[in-house]
Amino acid sequence: MSIQGRLVLLTNAYAPYREPVWRSLSEKVEKLDVILLRERETNRNWDVVSETGYTIHTLDTSGFFLPWIDSGLYWGGGIRKLLDTCAPTHLIVAGYSSLPFIEAILWARKNGVPIIQWYESHALSSRFNHGPIRWLREAMLHRADAWVVPGTMSRDYLEQMGIPSEHVVIAPNTVDISVFSDADKESRHRQGPVRFLYIGQYIERKGVEILLEAFMRTQAEAVLHLVGYGPLESELHKKAKGLANIELLPATNSPKETAKHYEWADVVVMPSLREVWGLVINEALAAGCYVLSSNVAGVTPDLVENAPLNVGLSINPFGGADLLTCAMDETIRNIDAIRASRGSIRNWGTRFTPESTAIGLCEALSVSTSSHN
Repeated sequence: MSIQGRLVLLTNAYAPYREPVWRSLSEKVEKLDVILLRERETNRNWDVVSETGYTIHTLDTSGFFLPWIDSGLYWGGGIRKLLDTCAPTHLIVAGYSSLPFIEAILWARKNGVPIIQWYESHALSSRFNHGPIRWLREAMLHRADAWVVPGTMSRDYLEQMGIPSEHVVIAPNTVDISVFSDADKESRHRQGPVRFLYIGQYIERKGVEILLEAFMRTQAEAVLHLVGYGPLESELHKKAKGLANIELLPATNSPKETAKHYEWADVVVMPSLREVWGLVINEALAAGCYVLSSNVAGVTPDLVENAPLNVGLSINPFGGADLLTCAMDETIRNIDAIRASRGSIRNWGTRFTPESTAIGLCEALSVSTSSHN
């Protein structure tokens, strides 16, 4: 599926997991310009890699990052002037709260350009269900002509806000799965202790402290690797001190490094207390790992609960460490079957590709054109 048109995609900051999607999307449109409010946000250490298939522009915005909402608040930067220069036939907006998003939406309305909102939040991840921010969110969302969401939880949330379901397209969040699907295919013959893995930030909302406590309660033979960084790191080191079956490892610097951890693991655990999507589950499934995935994450219903085979368990992180320990013990009891199914799990995980996301975005462009007219 391809669209004859010039597309501008406006988003907060660069994210390496988006780059394969942008690259694939650029092959399906006449021209793609990606506009960043900031090159990077303070809670990420990602370097910008610009491909030749599209152009990245970074606005000279003012503003700051707000850790308590895990997002930035920015203004200025000359978005209207840049939009005049790019002259898009379609506009994808991946946000609503910072002023450049609002300016871009108003610019598109004034110039008759169809608007697509790329919206990822859902009822369990949204922090603003009352007050002026909710009003702003709904006002900006309703100005779009089509909407793209990663999964059913986000779709249902939009429908609750009165967005017509026929104008909503599901395009699952994805990663460059080729890096992870090339992992060692002989691990299904593995013997020995069950290998649990956590990859992510060491922050409270990720539930990593609950995971550590739950693992320490299991009575079975198992190993846990924690890979990441964050303010809880020293506390986690203290709790794991002297325990030979728990190891804290430094954060990785590339997808290939990350893939080696999935190759090592049998089971990946994501016990988040709040999670918009959860790309670690995409990566884990593409590598053939069984998953224990938080039921508050957008990824869980679509890629875990509704999978055509047993790829993992949906876990309730608010049930405390005991509930997670039970899930880990169940996994340990079934580890032979889980290891034997690694190839089938990988086949399921590799169905979700940057190409499929780009196709979904193109479908949304078509929907926006029809509804705009």
